[in-house]
Amino acid sequence: MTGPDDSAMDAMLSAMLAPPTRAGDRAFAVQVDRAIDAQAAYARARSRFWSSFAFEALAVAALLAGLWLLSGTPLLAPLAGPAQWGFAPPLLLVLLLWFGGTQRLRSA
Repeated sequence: MTGPDDSAMDAMLSAMLAPPTRAGDRAFAVQVDRAIDAQAAYARARSRFWSSFAFEALAVAALLAGLWLLSGTPLLAPLAGPAQWGFAPPLLLVLLLWFGGTQRLRSA
């Protein structure tokens, strides 16, 4: 079914459908490279933030558990009050403000 004119037709179609020849867009390539670098830097910073967040959240939880255990001791019972949380709320507020401040500064 192929005739002698098929090669000429193929050549004409390939010439018509070929993308235009032009120089590469260097500015676009640089912009894409910068976007990839920025995305990688953001991913690293986000990973550092979450690992730090998890570590400091565990530290705050351990401190709160220690406060709760200490509030039940006979030596500190007068300070703790009847609910065993008399002095814990102010200390909890200080810990949470410290925790929130360090995370806010770290993200800046």
